Amino acid sequence: VSLTIVLVYVGGGYWVVSYLGFANFIPVHILVWFLVFQMMATLMFGSIFIAIGAACTEIKETQNLMVPVMLIFCIPLFLLGIVIKDPNGPVATVASFIPFATPMLMIARLAIPPGTEVWQPMVGVVLSLIMTVICVYVAGRIFRVGILMQGKGAKFSDLARWVIRG
Repeated sequence: VSLTIVLVYVGGGYWVVSYLGFANFIPVHILVWFLVFQMMATLMFGSIFIAIGAACTEIKETQNLMVPVMLIFCIPLFLLGIVIKDPNGPVATVASFIPFATPMLMIARLAIPPGTEVWQPMVGVVLSLIMTVICVYVAGRIFRVGILMQGKGAKFSDLARWVIRG
């Protein structure tokens, strides 16, 4: 659903921009990078949310597990101002290679002229792909045990045990 919405909005937006004659101001390679990073972010974040949902039986438990996860996911948003001011600075460069931050920060760095060197988004894709595979694997292990648990709330220690022992 997320990818379909993204395709509708990006496709519709690009059509409007091209209809108005401003399409040459939007490099197509940025749209391609955006779609690549969006797919990985959807799999990475979605798998974590599925794992938390499978591990919990009540909404209160889910909220307790979601707070630290959402804080980690919000860190790139907090760094976005620094990235916009200095897209090729050390903070922006290092932060854009952290897999949970790569989808948001690398696109911001690519969109701000002069952009980045070619190897940087490629390394970002590789690191994000590795983290996506790890997240899907871990979520699968948690889902397998957590979906069968009835009535018992899960803690982070339980989740770690389920990942290690299965």
